Amino acid sequence: MSIPTETPNVIVQNPVVRKVVGNTLAGATLVLSIATLVDGAIEQINYSDITGPAAIIIAGLFGIFQLTVTSPNVPTKGDHAA
Repeated sequence: MSIPTETPNVIVQNPVVRKVVGNTLAGATLVLSIATLVDGAIEQINYSDITGPAAIIIAGLFGIFQLTVTSPNVPTKGDHAA
């Protein structure tokens, strides 16, 4: 038995939307991480007033998305035949 590629989700049913939102949050997290590293490495750059609140918002959104959309779609050992 094969594992289905498009698993349903109660919160976001469209797999394309789930992928786009997940990738957008992942990209925003990566950009924020790089911006924070640059801010810390270069003394002339100081935009920590922006990166701090942005980190809180993005991390919160990513956590909510992971727990409510992504995690329920990951098959567990009992969900499919080996």
